[in-house]
Amino acid sequence: MADGTRLKEIQEAQKKTDLLLMDERARRQASEDEIHGRLDQVMEVQEGLQASVLNVEHSLLTVHQQLQSVVEQLQQYNKNKSIIGEGLTTFVEKESISRAAAHNSYRQDISNLPRQEHYNSQHTGTHNALNKMEFPYFDGENARSWVRMCARSFRLIPIPEDQKVPMASVYMQGRAEVWVPGLH
Repeated sequence: MADGTRLKEIQEAQKKTDLLLMDERARRQASEDEIHGRLDQVMEVQEGLQASVLNVEHSLLTVHQQLQSVVEQLQQYNKNKSIIGEGLTTFVEKESISRAAAHNSYRQDISNLPRQEHYNSQHTGTHNALNKMEFPYFDGENARSWVRMCARSFRLIPIPEDQKVPMASVYMQGRAEVWVPGLH
């Protein structure tokens, strides 16, 4: 073999190797560029998420402050309330005022009727209403509901104020029966 041909072969192999090397460098550079592009996208997403987290934290802080304000208002509102609703004195005062007004207007209506009609009237007394209506029983559970039902019953049955508690205590049973002696 001639030296010239061998040198030519080596030069051609070197050119091929250089071309392959350049091609490989170009591919690696493209891969690096793609990776850097993806990394930039990930960084943008991360920054967006951090901003969102800060917004959520701010919103949560605002909601927490609002809830705290509502809790304080409720505590102030319920300061003079009992476990069964409004303070018992407030409840009794409201109910006695409304019942007294209703009772007085009923008495005026009855007194304006002639005596014959007065006795024939359906609303001549509490005995008929008591016989026809069942008063709610109380076993110590769900006191608010029982108090509401009692208030409704007392609106329908005209009973003197001083007799309401003794009458209601008759309908206490179970755990609530223990409370009866303290009510009289």
